[in-house]
Amino acid sequence: MKWKTLQHNGILFPPDFESKGIKIKIKGENVALNLLQEEMIYQWSKKKDAPKPGATEKYVEDPIFQKNFVSDFAKTFNGKFKNLQYSDVDFSQGYKLADKEKEEKELMTKEEKKSLAIKRKEIREEMKAKYGKGVIDGKEVEIGNYMAEPPGIFMGRGEHPMRGRYKPRVTSKDVTLNLGKEANIPEGEWGKIVHDKDSMWIASWMDILTQKRKYVWLADTAGIKQERDQAKYDKAKNL
Repeated sequence: MKWKTLQHNGILFPPDFESKGIKIKIKGENVALNLLQEEMIYQWSKKKDAPKPGATEKYVEDPIFQKNFVSDFAKTFNGKFKNLQYSDVDFSQGYKLADKEKEEKELMTKEEKKSLAIKRKEIREEMKAKYGKGVIDGKEVEIGNYMAEPPGIFMGRGEHPMRGRYKPRVTSKDVTLNLGKEANIPEGEWGKIVHDKDSMWIASWMDILTQKRKYVWLADTAGIKQERDQAKYDKAKNL
């Protein structure tokens, strides 16, 4: 069961990171950070109090978590800091910022929290109206999770060997879109445009850490998807 026409607006990307003025020292040396490096330090700092499930230590106290993060962080300096160790990096400014943001959040009044929640809801609804729907064979359909995963630190489960690795930001250049041949291509520098009429996904990209493809699918409520699932069920039933 193939679709004939497919139109959508691509996927939503998390907001770009804005500099927060974080400065660090590496081996006692003041180091100027580019935007990626500062974002990595910010993400690490926000995990400073995160407890590790089933353990007495925090994530940032886990040697493997530390080693994996620092290894990825060191790669951003193009060989300047070889054999960088966790103890070589002074995270204190990042930690102070994380504490300050946490305190400011806790001091918000009920009215401020309510106002913020309303604003976030309005933004979610606006984004859903743009990215959460598509048109397939002339019928409007809902799209599943239409946002690319945000960058951040891979937490993993249990003793996952990649815990602490940094998940880089997904950009439009990383994404393949599945569209109808006559469809308008959404604004952006997309990695690739395909016309796979057999597939129910609208976008995909490679997960750098796992080396597995991630997909954005049509929602289960989409008529053509339900019809295809029913056809598969009927075929299996008749075997």
